[in-house]
Amino acid sequence: MSRSTSFDELFDGMQDPALVLDAESGAIKAANRAAGRLLGYTQTELEGMTAADFHAHELPRLRDFMKEVARNGAWQSDAMSCRTRTGELVPAEIRSTAFHPASGSDQELLVLIRDLRGEQLAEVGRSVRKLVHDLRNALTTAQLLSDRLAGHEDAHVRAGADVMSRSLERALQLCQQTMLAGRVEEQKPDPTRFMLDDVVEELQATTILPGGIGPQLEFDSGDAVLLDADFDQVYRILLNLVRNASDAGAAHIAISGRRDDGLTRITVSDDGPGLPEEILRQLHTDKAGTGSTGLGLMIASELAQGHGGGLEVGRTGAGGTVFEITIPDQG
Repeated sequence: MSRSTSFDELFDGMQDPALVLDAESGAIKAANRAAGRLLGYTQTELEGMTAADFHAHELPRLRDFMKEVARNGAWQSDAMSCRTRTGELVPAEIRSTAFHPASGSDQELLVLIRDLRGEQLAEVGRSVRKLVHDLRNALTTAQLLSDRLAGHEDAHVRAGADVMSRSLERALQLCQQTMLAGRVEEQKPDPTRFMLDDVVEELQATTILPGGIGPQLEFDSGDAVLLDADFDQVYRILLNLVRNASDAGAAHIAISGRRDDGLTRITVSDDGPGLPEEILRQLHTDKAGTGSTGLGLMIASELAQGHGGGLEVGRTGAGGTVFEITIPDQG
């Protein structure tokens, strides 16, 4: 750059991502460190690129914006999305002004980029809190009705009411966590000792409809498996896997478990169509897909990891999917 050393130092040290462009061609003549971090390139790499490289999806808008800035000279702003090196589109507010770095030199544009992802997440958080507030009220009403059923004279109704009450209590706890944090922050496991049979029994009560409607859930109870873990979280791990398999069209789901030197290994297998490649790629990232399958697997994986264990795909394909869950003892 032909600018002064003091300008260069000020520019490079700015917290917001910033670029200097040639006003005519859009070629990047300088990029600060923050721009490199946001876009995923080194500063040297950026200086060999153009603004169009990051806005190929909205070129007419970019050209109009640059022309407007060059013509007026004063600060202009617009909302655009910057495509990073990984292909992610980052929503941003673009502010720019025109200047001449030296007398008689070509016109250049100083561009400031404000990443809007944090603001969008905050807005999502506010919307989630409103939604969860109303959902919590509806769940509270349902819980009151389940409490009434707990005193029913029919033993089967009482048993169903007990399962319903526990499910509603879990849902209300998740709502409360979301209301406090703006998002569901998984709690640390609260370990107790329980049998895997008890978890599967509750799963069967909540996932199989009267008359046997839905997938057949089988449990290999040959060996008694004692867990030292958080009952509700293990239930949620298995519930997400069972629900995903059911939604995908599986007719049979099998659960088995065994002890292995201080940890429990649980296998969940189904005869569904297998996992899509996109879901497999997302399994060990913090990005869930738009469907419930990706989100359910992410939740199950996080809960297993919270115990110090994990969730792995043993195999998947047209013949079905096998998940392997490890839960180390928490004591």
